[in-house]
Amino acid sequence: MFEIIGGDGKIYGPVNQEEVRRWILEGRADARTKIRREGESSWSTLGSLEEFLSRESVHPPLLHPVTGGKDLRFADRLHAAECMGRAWTVYRQDPWKVTGVITLVLLLQFMMNSIPVIGALLAFLLNGPILGGLYFFCRQVLHGRSSGVSEVIGIVRERFLACFLATTVSSLLAFGPFLLGVIPAAALYASSGVAMEKLVDHPRLLLGMGAPIFAATLAMLYLLINWSLAVPLAACSSMDFWESMKTSWRGLAPHFWSYLSLLLMLGLLNILGMLCLIVGLFVTVPLTFLATMAAYEQLFFSGTPDSR
Repeated sequence: MFEIIGGDGKIYGPVNQEEVRRWILEGRADARTKIRREGESSWSTLGSLEEFLSRESVHPPLLHPVTGGKDLRFADRLHAAECMGRAWTVYRQDPWKVTGVITLVLLLQFMMNSIPVIGALLAFLLNGPILGGLYFFCRQVLHGRSSGVSEVIGIVRERFLACFLATTVSSLLAFGPFLLGVIPAAALYASSGVAMEKLVDHPRLLLGMGAPIFAATLAMLYLLINWSLAVPLAACSSMDFWESMKTSWRGLAPHFWSYLSLLLMLGLLNILGMLCLIVGLFVTVPLTFLATMAAYEQLFFSGTPDSR
């Protein structure tokens, strides 16, 4: 019988070997997890016990979540081309599995969101956690440690609150500047007394309305881009949503233009996927997820062995 120290610092057990192996497969334990046999006083690591993590194991453990910002190693540069290259290289190793898992999850998500009335509520609650689960799965793929849909489900269950709040709070805060731009534009239109169909005859009014909306849209996009890795951080680490948002900003803001170039490349890639009779999206969408997580690895795990 064995006891382990979980990611929350608590002791779990005693349990038998099969239960420990199940925890390894579920990502609840990995090579660095502290373990001891029942009755012993000293702790060792799972990686040192051959009966659990032998080299012949065909089911390596999931990545161990980082405990917070102190474990990160921020990059000096972001190489968009390298992210694309790594995504393509990894995707080619097992395209059917990667495409199959992502397609299945997105299809189920679409069906869930399409349910009348309740679908909107489910989308509000689950879209962020499901997205976090897909990001986690793709990070596992980058390290050759993926198992499938179970990883997505595990993140939805275990990191629901962090992913939900990271999605919701970042969206609400980013919408604030846009609202500040729409209000004066609407007030200007209301005070002009010009009918909507006559707006084209008043270019100065159009310019006065469009300028704040345009500036507000740029501000909203800037915020959304800098917070766009908050959900992956919430899914792949033990950070709460606010720390994930701060860390995303800290990692992306210095490399905003490099990351924007990656987003533009991925956008063009998906447009090409749509032009290929939509079928191309079965390749371009998985590549988008993988390239995003490759950027995540570059930004937050630069210089660490095995990128954790």
